[in-house]
Amino acid sequence: MPVYLDLANLIFDKKLLDQKYRGGCAQFRIDWGVMNSGVNQEDDELISLVKMNIDEFEIEKLVEHGLTFNAELQCSNDFGAISRYGGAHWETDWLESNEVFAWHSDCSPKHKELAIKVEGITMDKVMEIWDNEGIYVLETIKTNTNKA
Repeated sequence: MPVYLDLANLIFDKKLLDQKYRGGCAQFRIDWGVMNSGVNQEDDELISLVKMNIDEFEIEKLVEHGLTFNAELQCSNDFGAISRYGGAHWETDWLESNEVFAWHSDCSPKHKELAIKVEGITMDKVMEIWDNEGIYVLETIKTNTNKA
């Protein structure tokens, strides 16, 4: 399911975290304060960590816990890095995005369609939908939310 793109995002495949990150997703959530954050996000397939700038993330800590990062090429297939205004810093074989949301390649077609549809909505329309229908269309799209 899609996660909203903030200024700087590191995005993780939860299945991959369970396989490679020492302690799996549960430990990752603790180590990175996912549940106590107002900006980090989790959907059905992904966890997204958010910062103001991409260089604020502690990549070394991710590597210490089992994920890989090629420092020379500045890339990884274990996680994606996307800046709101700069786009993807590298490609992975499982992460897709537009200018508003990022989603796992296995995400449901219905949720992907909603993320693509929202990309073209103006902020005036976002606020109109919020005021009239009580739906915040920039919220993380996941099962049992967003009327999806």
